[in-house]
Amino acid sequence: MGQGLSIPQEVRLAQLEELSEGLFTSKNWHGIGIDSSLQSYSGLNSNEELVRYRDQVFNDEEFLNVPSAIEKLGGALAGLETVPNAVGLGALVISMILEIVGKILGKKTMGTAEMLQRVFADEKAKEVRDLMDEYLKRLRINLEKPQLQLAETRQIELDLSAQLTRLKNSMLVDGHLDSRLLKQWVNGAAFHTQMLIHQARLEEADGSSAVLAAGVYQQQLNAIMDRYKKYLNGITSIRTMGTLHVPGRVLVLYFNEGPLPRHEAARCYVEYNLRITETELVETLFSKQQISWTKSYFSDLAADIPTLVRQHAAFQIRN
Repeated sequence: MGQGLSIPQEVRLAQLEELSEGLFTSKNWHGIGIDSSLQSYSGLNSNEELVRYRDQVFNDEEFLNVPSAIEKLGGALAGLETVPNAVGLGALVISMILEIVGKILGKKTMGTAEMLQRVFADEKAKEVRDLMDEYLKRLRINLEKPQLQLAETRQIELDLSAQLTRLKNSMLVDGHLDSRLLKQWVNGAAFHTQMLIHQARLEEADGSSAVLAAGVYQQQLNAIMDRYKKYLNGITSIRTMGTLHVPGRVLVLYFNEGPLPRHEAARCYVEYNLRITETELVETLFSKQQISWTKSYFSDLAADIPTLVRQHAAFQIRN
């Protein structure tokens, strides 16, 4: 095709789609989303998710062995038949305990116990990681002691809030923004909001503090994402390469995040002499679910909080 011919818009959109999906499925993209385990136990059906996971891991005959396996492990569920407030982070921590038992029985598990390892793989935000880890440990220890849970929630959420502020300022003020730090901050903020929901549940309060926190985090996330868009524009580059023996061009997308420069993340073949800019690509990336979820995550969570704080469903160890 000649240089003077206009490029059909559908061709341009198709190539942008191919490059963006190529990046999202490449090893160069580490993701910025909420971890799947935290996501599973953050919604209105967290208790149902927990029961479904229990039924997935243990069949009817193995249910007879679950309490004895827990006793042998000396786990937090040892001696318990019913666990109160098995919703939200309560459901998350119970799923971690069930996962340990499932592994003992040789069952395939969903990897809940590795949540912090996935989110904090490079240990950049160690203080946030350690506070989340400590809180999950304290929840396990005090599963049937709501007053101790409440006291420790009040203490640790203050510490976590302060560390999240430091991490946010590191990205927005000190210029240390990258995909991994963003992922760690947003998971920490989601976890902190769930702590405030759990606190309101234990206090039998209306959850107004959790709603306000979710609103603040949505505003902060919007500001971070504005900066992240500029960051992505700076670390992506698109180069055009000729092809031998056939007409057309190859567009190569480089994603330059990490210690090594010029990682090829995706490429596509075009018949037209097509020029795609990095700005066009980043706008396309932001329109995809892998990033667009950030526009409303905390706002959507805030709308559910009045219902979430009224949930107190218990969990039966046996079916």
